[in-house]
Amino acid sequence: MQVLILATDEQPKLGPLTATMPTALLPLVDRPVIATTLEILGRCGCPDVLISLYERGGQIAAYVGGGRRWGFDIKYVTQREAWGSAGSLRWAGSLLETTTLVLPGDALFDLDLAEAFAFHQAHNGKVTAILHAPRPGDRHPCVRLNDDQRITEFSTAAGDLQVTGAIILEPELLQAIPDHEHYDIVADLLPELVAVNEPVYGFRMSGYWNPLATFGDYHEAQQVYLYSAYAASAPEEAIAGPTERIRYPSLEARPIAPGIWVGREHSIHPTVKLAPPVYIGQHSWIGREVELGFGTIIGSNVVIDDEATIIQSSILSNTYVGQLVHIEHKLVTPGSVNDPVEGVTTEIVDPFLIGQVESKQRNRSSLRRTLTNVIALALILLASPLLGVIGLLNFLTTGGRMLVRDVKVGQRLNEENGRLYTFELIHFRTRRHDGGYTLLGKWLEQWELHRLPEFFNVLRGDLELVGVKPLSRAEATQLTEEWHQRRHDAPAGLTGLWYLQTEGTTDLDTVIVTDVYYTATRTWLEDVRILLQTPSVWARRIRTRTPQDKDEKTKNQINRM
Repeated sequence: MQVLILATDEQPKLGPLTATMPTALLPLVDRPVIATTLEILGRCGCPDVLISLYERGGQIAAYVGGGRRWGFDIKYVTQREAWGSAGSLRWAGSLLETTTLVLPGDALFDLDLAEAFAFHQAHNGKVTAILHAPRPGDRHPCVRLNDDQRITEFSTAAGDLQVTGAIILEPELLQAIPDHEHYDIVADLLPELVAVNEPVYGFRMSGYWNPLATFGDYHEAQQVYLYSAYAASAPEEAIAGPTERIRYPSLEARPIAPGIWVGREHSIHPTVKLAPPVYIGQHSWIGREVELGFGTIIGSNVVIDDEATIIQSSILSNTYVGQLVHIEHKLVTPGSVNDPVEGVTTEIVDPFLIGQVESKQRNRSSLRRTLTNVIALALILLASPLLGVIGLLNFLTTGGRMLVRDVKVGQRLNEENGRLYTFELIHFRTRRHDGGYTLLGKWLEQWELHRLPEFFNVLRGDLELVGVKPLSRAEATQLTEEWHQRRHDAPAGLTGLWYLQTEGTTDLDTVIVTDVYYTATRTWLEDVRILLQTPSVWARRIRTRTPQDKDEKTKNQINRM
């Protein structure tokens, strides 16, 4: 069986959500709608998938790619004109060689493909329309079936079942579609086939279907998808919410508690209150005393400022929600708030209430990296005389091997496979191969001057000025608990909360607890505070080590006596 996904976007819907993206890429719990369709096809092992493109097709092709992540190769059928859904089918006709399933790419289908295909083969007809129980208020036409499951009439009024726009057909039926003419499957092809007494059979799908035609539809789909994931992960707790369920909900985030998912590189203040189910996308920042109630979906790169409250609402990507703002049962974009029940969209002109954060976040990240490099370079220049003297002495006393490069791991690069950033941490050599100190080694470690070359790691981008403690590969393999992995959401740092609150001899578990807390509460103000406190903590460490060294020296003299 071949599959043709119609993602031509000839009739855009749900503006302004689709003002800059095709409907097939509309986020459904922070994942494009078409991704769910492709996952269903992948589970069924469909090897031959085609996607018809027209308006903004490049965005769809860029996201979907070759399709290998779903287990098949995808071919694209590009149109230069709008032909309608049936016209798109005819345009792709030369590539359709066997029974073909046609699916709208801008709708949510939880279709049992094996059951639908078996039904189509059993009746031995040329076409099967995929039907669903009528959705209140939806404009798709309704049909009636006879005892043989053939469609007997179409009606815009109430009927037994509703046409979804998906069909299964044999290639010879393509000749019934006019060439180079705008022609629609639901409005033209199926009614005309019924009118000429061509058998059109109807298969009633039992899974969830949502055409995403209105904001109410979209809000419902968001809630159904989120609660389906909640029910799949914690069935004993997911007793509220919509009654419909999707069989295989997939989220691009990891659970931190039953019904609570968070993406990578997030920042959630410890005072935040979460009531499941809640989804928080990657690169999002949730401020102090924020309340995220049940049914809340936070997209990627979202900022929820202090003391805001959000309940049963979707905050789409790149949106800023201001302090003390209360949002309930709404769809929120960077410039508008939509009431899915009333279907009314209100534009928000006050950026302190609702605003755009994409450029702010990008500029903030670029500014942070630039500022980090400037500070690192300034510290290198300031310490250059000391670096030069220590480097020369270490070169002479270690036989030219003055530097050591230790392999360390830093921030998580990939959420799916957990791959970590690996780099070589540079420092002055302080130990011989037998474990003893070099001539300058003990003094360098006591004053922590062996770490001076780490400034070059900061300049190279391996380290941030403030972050979690760089771990060796062996140490990283000991982080087996789920909560341990949260520390990988933050980059490794030259200093950090780990430096302020732990010593070099502190056990790994304590370091990880400190790093996880830092990751959860990380803000730029906190980083500045840590950076400013580091010199005084360094001085305190030196003072505490010096008496210990003197006591050790005295004991050694007594022992020699």
